[in-house]
Amino acid sequence: MSILMLLAVLSLLAWVGVLTSRWGFWRCDQRLDKQSATPGHPPDVAVIIPARDEAPTIDVTVRSLLNQSYPGKLRVIVVDDNSTDGTAKAAREGAAQVHDGPERLTVIAGKPLESGWSGKLWAVHQGLGALPEVLPGARYILFTDADIEHAPGNIARLVSQCERDGLAMASLMVKLRCRSVWERLLIPAFVFFFQKLYPFPQVNDPKHPMAGAAGGCIMARRSSLDAIGGVASIRGALIDDCTLAARLKETGPIWLGLAGRTRSLRPYDDIREIWSMVTRTAYVQLRHSPMMLVGSVLGMTLLYLIPPLAVLGGALLGDWPTLVAGLAGWIGMAVLYRPTLKLYRQSMLLGALLPVAAFLYTLMTVDSARRHYAGRGGEWKGRAYSAPGDDESGPIPGASAIQDLDAHVEAITRASGTSFFRAMRILPEERRRAMYAIYAFCRVVDDIADNSGEEATKRTQLAQWRDEIDALYTEGREPTLPVALALDPKIRRFGMHKEDFLAVIDGMETDAGPRVRIKDMDDLELYCDRVACAVGRLSNRVFGVDPDLSDDVARHTGLALQLTNILRDVVEDAGRDRLYLPASRLKAHGLHATPDLVHLLGHPATAKVCAELASKALHEFKEADRVHALCDRKAVRPAIMMKEAYRLILEALLARGWKQLDQPVSISKAAKIWVAIRHGYL
Repeated sequence: MSILMLLAVLSLLAWVGVLTSRWGFWRCDQRLDKQSATPGHPPDVAVIIPARDEAPTIDVTVRSLLNQSYPGKLRVIVVDDNSTDGTAKAAREGAAQVHDGPERLTVIAGKPLESGWSGKLWAVHQGLGALPEVLPGARYILFTDADIEHAPGNIARLVSQCERDGLAMASLMVKLRCRSVWERLLIPAFVFFFQKLYPFPQVNDPKHPMAGAAGGCIMARRSSLDAIGGVASIRGALIDDCTLAARLKETGPIWLGLAGRTRSLRPYDDIREIWSMVTRTAYVQLRHSPMMLVGSVLGMTLLYLIPPLAVLGGALLGDWPTLVAGLAGWIGMAVLYRPTLKLYRQSMLLGALLPVAAFLYTLMTVDSARRHYAGRGGEWKGRAYSAPGDDESGPIPGASAIQDLDAHVEAITRASGTSFFRAMRILPEERRRAMYAIYAFCRVVDDIADNSGEEATKRTQLAQWRDEIDALYTEGREPTLPVALALDPKIRRFGMHKEDFLAVIDGMETDAGPRVRIKDMDDLELYCDRVACAVGRLSNRVFGVDPDLSDDVARHTGLALQLTNILRDVVEDAGRDRLYLPASRLKAHGLHATPDLVHLLGHPATAKVCAELASKALHEFKEADRVHALCDRKAVRPAIMMKEAYRLILEALLARGWKQLDQPVSISKAAKIWVAIRHGYL
């Protein structure tokens, strides 16, 4: 018997062991009852959503929860975990789309991460702390992620399951997105492997010690949670869902199943995104044990890689027994994989690619170990947690554990979706990182001014940023916020001025109030200087623009861009009770009193003032062209790219005219690409 034949037979025997020892995990038959027979007096339910930079999806999550067909009292608590993308605002917008939604939503501004906590659990802990005020009578707590869309009857069925079976916890593995090529290859396989690792029937057996949960949707009985000391008892756990399940199973039975309609909104279009998700906790799952890592790699190889290798080797060598043994193993695993593929409505032919998925997940596990020993274990959402040792619930560093500040500010810039990110990519790495840090600062303070919170809160947060900037320029003081920490070495390297950072905050102070009115052209130019030209002055330091030309470049470019922004957003700004058209110019054209903004937008004076500002913007574009021509072109290429992209917007606005302000303008992707090629690379 050849070695390959021996390995193929061992693989078959290993699969027999899986069949007889893993409680039929592959059947995918652990589901919530379709009937949602809620008790006569439905218990109060509180939902806690820890949210960090989840603006793209949290509105859908909040809306789906507030629209639940649950007859009992239901309250939703969002803990905004120091987000930089307007997460809190998006959550409130989701609630506003539901009848009495705003009254049933509470948004908490998260405190800075304390030492010894993982970020998610720290946010959950703060949400639990709000229960006595928000819903003191809550019998159940639903912990859910900010990217989950809950089916209308999901909470009712979870409560029914808990009440009927006396559960301490019920958890659902929600339906993950499965559309892109990488998702179709890897997501069903992820679910299959998770079920094999935590066989759901085993978890659901009260007599078996196996415990598991899926963090996207966990309903816990409050008394059971209190009995284990709340989430503080597992404060440092990176695999927090399964750790919580193990603790709760000590107090009573738990249940883990598969969701049908409750689904995740998070896309995994790129393999790097799935890779990051897995590497964050894979080696933690192996208790940071090199021996368990070796065993895991050997086990995955024997189960998933040997069968196709035996088929290939048997075919090439004419060794038919080896080929048949390998084929039996390959077909066998595909048959077991079939229910999971059916759950995700994928072709059964993908079963043949399970070895490919297994190979990639094995590489991810090895990479997770590599990152652990490189001091980068547990990287997630701009934080990197050093390992706490074999006991995953041990202490871990807090905010000081943020290892990759450059990646943090780059992620903020990338998430913005603006042309800024593309324009800065042509810069050398050191300058590019500095520009991402500047943009992240602008994004953070702008989000503070634009959120829908109380004015006093916004001004307090802006005052905190003044203090952060002051710390960057004061000997013996250090900033505390991640973006400020990222700025620190860039300020020293490129000699950026404190006054320009403070000017940007001054501009945000203007926008932080309940309404904005601009008195005259001088007032408008001062506002533009603060929110745009000051950013230009900071940027020119990084670009390396001639100091004798820097202020002129910043002034003319900043005015051209900001005036274009104002003209493009007249209607949107009016919806926020903001008017940047100077009152003196409106008065000069016959609008003597400031009426409601809806009336103002249709007044002839508004069109005339827009035309005047457009004329000034054109002038500033010409002046920017002039001063750019005097500069080293290589130094100002990013500024030129931004200028030309905005010039296209102004031209589109001029073509539309000023009598249909509510008609949006757009620039084709092809035009944007041509601007990038022509002014960035030619």
